Amino acid sequence: MKFTTKSRYALNALIELHLMEIDGPVKVSKIADMQSIEITYLEQLFRKLRIAGLIDSTRGRNGGYFFAKDPCKISVKDIMIAVEEDLDATNCSGASDCSDGKKCRTHTLWASLNTVVVNYLEKITLDTLVESHDDHYINVVNLR
Repeated sequence: MKFTTKSRYALNALIELHLMEIDGPVKVSKIADMQSIEITYLEQLFRKLRIAGLIDSTRGRNGGYFFAKDPCKISVKDIMIAVEEDLDATNCSGASDCSDGKKCRTHTLWASLNTVVVNYLEKITLDTLVESHDDHYINVVNLR
């Protein structure tokens, strides 16, 4: 499981798009400026998000990006997978052949962690992040 800046940038850029889209399609340069992200990097991320069917674009003077799906139906997991984040904590991609073709002693731990993380990221939508940007998502009391 490797979380890189791809997810962070993609999430922040999509939140920005959500907030700005009220006036119509949003130019990638405007989002890049607002989020202090290099425009070429953001264009690469948006290309992946467009291929995944999460956003779309239109050309022309009033062109820009807009959501292809309702933001309340786009989960953090969807975004992370679209930008090619690896959500697997096992060394074997879940194949149970981690150690010389056999399941390693900690495979079940990592596979269980995968399930918890994926379920958690599926529950949080882009809409949720926009509506409650100051809320904490992990209840620390339940982690003890």
